[in-house]
Amino acid sequence: MLPAVAVATRSWRWMVALLLAVACQQPNPRGPHLGPPGPAQAHAVATQNTPGATSTGPPREAPSVLSARPGCAPVAAATHPVIAAHRGGVALGPENTLGTFVRALQLGVDQVECDVHLSKDGELVVIHDPDVARTTNGTGEVRRMTLGDIRKLNAAAKVMGHPEQAVPNLGEVLSLVRGKAGVQIEVKTARDSSRYPGIERRLVEVIRSHEMTHAVLVSSFDFPTLREIKAADPCIRTGALVDATWMETRRAASPEQLVMEIIRDTSADDIVVPARTVSRELVQAAHAHGRRIAAWTVNTAARARTLASWGVDALITDDPAALKDALGR
Repeated sequence: MLPAVAVATRSWRWMVALLLAVACQQPNPRGPHLGPPGPAQAHAVATQNTPGATSTGPPREAPSVLSARPGCAPVAAATHPVIAAHRGGVALGPENTLGTFVRALQLGVDQVECDVHLSKDGELVVIHDPDVARTTNGTGEVRRMTLGDIRKLNAAAKVMGHPEQAVPNLGEVLSLVRGKAGVQIEVKTARDSSRYPGIERRLVEVIRSHEMTHAVLVSSFDFPTLREIKAADPCIRTGALVDATWMETRRAASPEQLVMEIIRDTSADDIVVPARTVSRELVQAAHAHGRRIAAWTVNTAARARTLASWGVDALITDDPAALKDALGR
């Protein structure tokens, strides 16, 4: 068994090195695309989204450099709207794998989105579910497996026509994407919805060690996680994820009230909502309070154009190639 494991380990290392080399040949001249609305953008949004306005022009360009938060480095401005590849872009290949992230970078996406869980030995594993069964050839909960155990699995096992790939850790994804695009990192919870002890501290450590503080957005449905991240490093941008049920239970609330509740409970920089729940008024309310707003998951050209015309800051999509075409990018 030992020689076979050694060979498998060398094979995975060779594959990771090859993917990194390919990605390095595909620089994104625009750099990371993140940051809050600047004064000029806020003026443009206010003008374009005034009730009765009819402008549905092409996506706007934000100011080249945005104001830094106190004590934080300046953040690169965003092409609007940002196109974020959901789990790397599910239409491009097996989700949350280095090969799919490479393909997204080759398309020139502004941002890649990935999910993280914490392994038994405290490593940040890039996988969507708390269990490995849906996307790999293995079984078991991530929190009960070491990174070494998880790395032996094939993350492309459930997608036909793709070569084997290891389940990556977050450090590998950040190394791959650094300098080419921004990264949205969704912090997940365990199968029983409990938080992973220490995941926030470990996440901040990995982001800092890769010098990516300025280029990431940490998002979560778990509001305490966002507060922990912001307390650990105020310069790391956070995004409050809410689902359709959360929005439905507050349907009597005004857009202003929704935004204020999210800010009060999370102190998040961005608000990330289901695409079908977005309205022009919600976008305006978010911008009025200096927050960006992102929509998930946007997979049709018509919806993408509508959201872009309302001033939505980021579109999270399974098919980044289709959305780039829809927006003339």
